[in-house]
Amino acid sequence: MICLKIIVKIYIMSSLQKIEDLTESLKKYVNTSYELSKLEAIEQISILGGLLFGGLLIGLASCMFLFFISIAIGFYISPWIGSNFGGFAIVAGFYLIIGVIFFAVRKKVIERPIRNLIIWRIFSKMKL
Repeated sequence: MICLKIIVKIYIMSSLQKIEDLTESLKKYVNTSYELSKLEAIEQISILGGLLFGGLLIGLASCMFLFFISIAIGFYISPWIGSNFGGFAIVAGFYLIIGVIFFAVRKKVIERPIRNLIIWRIFSKMKL
């Protein structure tokens, strides 16, 4: 009888140790999963930040090019029109027409593709 009690105590102690080990492993797993999720989020943010920064630099360079080429076109057209004002007014009118067209189709042509690109970039690395 005493041997049976000792065996039962050992079995219970062994089971309790296994439960404690399992609980400790579960805690480590949850912490590791949390840390992995944080690192994956940081990776996605850094990728999007890099894309945004690169896009801003390209946009800035493009705007500078557009600015200087517009001045050149304005001066190029001016002798044909007879005044600097007329040449630059034609260039400004061209940009006004382009701006109105972009404003009219901004959601379909600009906003939606950029939004879809960002969403695709975020979810392309995720494991679903």
